[in-house]
Amino acid sequence: MLAICRAPVDEHLPDALAELEAEHLRKIQGAPAPDVLYNNALRDYNAGKYDLSSQEFDNYLKYYGTTLLGGNAQFYMADIEYRQGNFDAAVKDYDKVLEQYPGGVKAAAAQLKKGYALLELGQREAGIRELNGLIARYPRSIEASQARDRMK
Repeated sequence: MLAICRAPVDEHLPDALAELEAEHLRKIQGAPAPDVLYNNALRDYNAGKYDLSSQEFDNYLKYYGTTLLGGNAQFYMADIEYRQGNFDAAVKDYDKVLEQYPGGVKAAAAQLKKGYALLELGQREAGIRELNGLIARYPRSIEASQARDRMK
């Protein structure tokens, strides 16, 4: 009779595999290390170098989009669009944060800024609906407070 070994399942295995895959891609394609690429992109974003930062975040997503900071990188891509007044693209990119990284730390901020972008586009009903959805989903968050203030 064949015995089946039931080893404990490591709940971090999917993250570890994603990191290994990302490391493999980096070596093959010569991409910078994830922390270097992300930190450079964030530094350039904070310095207002949006074109450069956008390229760096795009590369981060290309090589490391499945890592823990993938949602943050996608958020900053959307925020660059927003800051440059490209509200249609910003809405689409904020949607990517909400759809691809729903449990990420930037989800509430993405929903807030999506609502703002919709308002900027003159889509008042959709913007208010988005802000109300944010308040319902994250009632005690800073973003919910900002949404309430915006709707006053």
